[in-house]
Amino acid sequence: MRRSDILGMNARNHLYQSRYNKPKGKKIAGSKLLTKSTLRKARLAVPKLYRVFKREEAVEKYDFMKLPESFVVKPSQGLGGEGILVIERGGEYAGEWVTVDKQLVAANDLRLHIKDILAGKYSMHDLPDTAFVEERVRVHPRFSPISFQGTPDIGVLVFNRVPVMAFLRLATRESHGKANMFQGAVACGIDMATGVTTDAVRHTSQITFFPGTRRKLRGIRVPRWDKVLRLAVEAAEAVGLGFCRVDVALQPKLTREGKLKSKPMVLEVNSQPGLKIQLANAAGLRRRLTRVEGLKVKTVRQGLEIGKQLFAARDEAESIQGGVVHVGVFENLEVEDFLGEKHQVAAKIDTGAFRTSIDEALAKRLGLTDPENVLWNVGYRSALGREERKVVGLTFWLRDKKIKTSASVADRSKLKRPMIVGRRDLLGFSLRVREKEAEQEA
Repeated sequence: MRRSDILGMNARNHLYQSRYNKPKGKKIAGSKLLTKSTLRKARLAVPKLYRVFKREEAVEKYDFMKLPESFVVKPSQGLGGEGILVIERGGEYAGEWVTVDKQLVAANDLRLHIKDILAGKYSMHDLPDTAFVEERVRVHPRFSPISFQGTPDIGVLVFNRVPVMAFLRLATRESHGKANMFQGAVACGIDMATGVTTDAVRHTSQITFFPGTRRKLRGIRVPRWDKVLRLAVEAAEAVGLGFCRVDVALQPKLTREGKLKSKPMVLEVNSQPGLKIQLANAAGLRRRLTRVEGLKVKTVRQGLEIGKQLFAARDEAESIQGGVVHVGVFENLEVEDFLGEKHQVAAKIDTGAFRTSIDEALAKRLGLTDPENVLWNVGYRSALGREERKVVGLTFWLRDKKIKTSASVADRSKLKRPMIVGRRDLLGFSLRVREKEAEQEA
């Protein structure tokens, strides 16, 4: 990760948070209750709301036995997970409950905690607050071996309708069952294209295994990844924020047939997202934000495709596992069309070009210039003057290695090969020029 790629706090506040977030959107994001109400009106999934407390008198009169066995108490304007009380189940006796960290609480304990919230003990502004009780999102079975008591969440950073970076936060013993990095939770970076975890950090140190175990944190696939990304972008739009992090959790549920289903739900929208997400991904935010700033993203689907194509993880160690793959100057590729069918295409391997490029007529024939697959338009200068080129999502196979990328569309009708593969997509490959190929090139 280059220093110049890192987004600092001042740059976040002045270049993005203040410029792309309107006051109304920040006001909504600053209140968990207002966020929940806004998202429900937009018909986006959020945990069920059981009860809201604004005054101490209501707390004294309320019968907590009306609540389900498991629930969560939250401050509306809390910060960093402070003041959140997660009840796992009812206690042995009526009027008692057990928290996720195995503490026994009674009805009077709940009343006292809620009164602390109302007094502003956990408020980010040190002002009187509102407390509410909502549905508890349980730990998804995919994450249960790598999470201590608390529910993991997926934070997706959204900018200009594009999901640019994401991490999976996992509660630990040190964080007392809360997915809060400052309290010792683990954060795993996520490959935007596949939803598979990559690097992992705890505090500021990279780790390989979940604390106290030999369970690897790399290579975990987040269920319903495309739905998680879509929900994050739609939530950012509903709240009215151009730059934010949306925290999503997966609520597991068994169907009548005994099959496991996952329902992504929005837990929170943060208009001033933390910057440790860069550590988890071993990648700088500033570079990613610059790449999508100013793009005209017309639909949510287009935004998702841009994020997945631009920010797919290309890990060198994985690419060259088992040895470097040697390629020649000329290769036959298998290119996937818009419907998922594969087609043989002759290509030139060109390390002088940064981006892969495909012939306009071929791209049209494969359906790659369909509006839903066009990522953006970019201006080029040539001897003929300035021209606009489409950049499309492209999936192809080179020597049995699948590469998902973006490619510019150009007129290559007068060239022998309708496609070139640029150096951006050649990580893990070694170019060997054979004598016959050198003669053809000459």
